[in-house]
Amino acid sequence: MFAALGDIQFEVVGSPETYESAGAYDFAEQKVIESKPLLQWVGNDLERLKFELMWHASFTNPGAQLARLSATAAEHLALPLVFGNGGFRGFFVIESINVKSQQLSAGGSPIAIRVALALKEWVADSILLSRAKRVTGFSPLGIITAPQQETGAGANALTAGVSVLLSTPSATGASGPNLEAGDLPAAVIVRSAGR
Repeated sequence: MFAALGDIQFEVVGSPETYESAGAYDFAEQKVIESKPLLQWVGNDLERLKFELMWHASFTNPGAQLARLSATAAEHLALPLVFGNGGFRGFFVIESINVKSQQLSAGGSPIAIRVALALKEWVADSILLSRAKRVTGFSPLGIITAPQQETGAGANALTAGVSVLLSTPSATGASGPNLEAGDLPAAVIVRSAGR
C-alpha cells in the first residue's frame, strides 16, 4: 500500500508516477506614503497534494477503485491521509479527480487507468478547537503500574500503563474486555500531573 485516504487504500504499480506537494505563504502589501510598500506575513496557505496513480486489473479492480474514490469525493468530507510507512500527513479533501484510460476491454471495462488526484489540506476551525480544549480541559484518569520514586523537586510522574477505559463498545455491539468496579483498587487510580 502506498497510502490510505480515509479507508481508501492506494494500491499502485510501483509508486505514484508523479507526486507533488505545494504550499504557499501569504503576504499582505501595506502601502506607505512616499516609499515602497511593506510586506506583512499573513499566514500559510493550505497545502495541496497531487498524485498520478496507475491502477491495473492485474492487482486491483480499476473500475471499482474509481467508483469508490468518486463516491468518497461526493461526500465532501475531510479524510486522514496516511502513507504506507505510517506517516500521518493531516486531513485532506478531494479537490479533483481526472481519469485517463490507458487500456479498456472489448466491453469497455477499464483494464488500466491513470488517475490524477488533487487533494487540499483541511484545517479545523480555530474557534471549534478552542471550544473543544475548554470542554476537554480536565485531567484524564490513569493507572499507576509501579510505585514511583521522586526525582527532583516534587516530581509527580505517571508511569506508563493502561487506560482505565480498556475498551469502548463498538457500533456493531461486540467489544473487548471491560473493567469492573472491583477490578482495580482505588489507590492505583490517579489524575495525570501534566494536565
